[in-house]
Amino acid sequence: MKVRAIALLGWYSGFGDAEAGKRTNVYGINLREIAQRRGPFVSLCIDASHNTEDAEDQRKLRWRSIREQLVAQDAPETALELLDEAIAEKRPSRGRTGRVLIADPGSVLVDHLLAEPPAREIVRVSPLPYLLPLIEQQSHEVPHVIAVVDRIGCDLYGIDEDENLIEEVTEGAGHPVHKVHHGGGWAHRSMHRRVEETVRRNVEEVATAVRNLADRINAQIIVLVGEVGARAALSKVLESPTARIVEVEAGARAAGSDSAALEAQVEEAVRAQAWQRQHQAVEQLTAARGKADGLAVEGVPETARALLAANADTLLIDAETIGDRPVELDPELLRGISGADWINENAAKPGVYRADEALPVVTLLQGGSIVPVEGAVVPEQGVATLLRHR
Repeated sequence: MKVRAIALLGWYSGFGDAEAGKRTNVYGINLREIAQRRGPFVSLCIDASHNTEDAEDQRKLRWRSIREQLVAQDAPETALELLDEAIAEKRPSRGRTGRVLIADPGSVLVDHLLAEPPAREIVRVSPLPYLLPLIEQQSHEVPHVIAVVDRIGCDLYGIDEDENLIEEVTEGAGHPVHKVHHGGGWAHRSMHRRVEETVRRNVEEVATAVRNLADRINAQIIVLVGEVGARAALSKVLESPTARIVEVEAGARAAGSDSAALEAQVEEAVRAQAWQRQHQAVEQLTAARGKADGLAVEGVPETARALLAANADTLLIDAETIGDRPVELDPELLRGISGADWINENAAKPGVYRADEALPVVTLLQGGSIVPVEGAVVPEQGVATLLRHR
């Protein structure tokens, strides 16, 4: 058996994850550190597609238009210059994609590509950073392992919570692995036993490699791909206390297998697993609704009061519904931010901020969780809070 590590290859774009817990890192970006910096901030969520013959010209035109909007919003010149460099230096590969950038006057704090262009572009300059696009993207993702198996071994792909890809190849040393289907008497029967024992050893070694990789990246789902018999054998012996195990039909170890179909099925499985976190938070909100002692509140003012009392455990928020609603916050809530006095002085009104910026920032400063929600489960005014206590 040999295991060859080939870390951070680009075969599969993958989906990383941050748990819906107290973690403040998204794709290796410490959101709490960004929340503590002094603005003003330029926050962008833009179409960065490169899928036409004149894509380079279109990219330059798009950036020129965005830059003009930022100038009209009094973006700091130093931030604009830093963004000019970032746009020029980092050019997405071909295809449809989006891009999130956040800059302050001293540095580009976030430059992250999205799997798809955003439904609506965000171009804003404000006292607080707009962090929801990053949090929303990661809410659809969880760390996972893909095991592409046959009777000889396994190609392993692990995507961790920071969207790094780790690739390992696991191959059995024993032979043969194909049964003989013609005569041979007792020797024929002996050969079958040897084949079965070799396959069994290979499956056990592959299962060990899969478990080790899943443990290393805290995988929440293990996707089994490849030969039906090998998948079934591996599924039978593979156990994980933390990861759900699923099988998909697309994909094989052989060259020329349909990687597009595999990626689509893996994405569907990963997103279904990620949805469970949102579902659990919404269930808690639903259970608390209408109860005097329920551990949840809905609406912008109620959430602001929970934050003021340092009583917000989990923020449920929908960016589209909350829109540009303002929120009035006690400036004391921003005491953990460098330049808090500057932020308060430069708010639209003293103590009044955009709710879609301020509520996530304060939640992060207080060590709470943020769970984006959408569809039929959106709370009143697009925001709700699960409380720590009554």
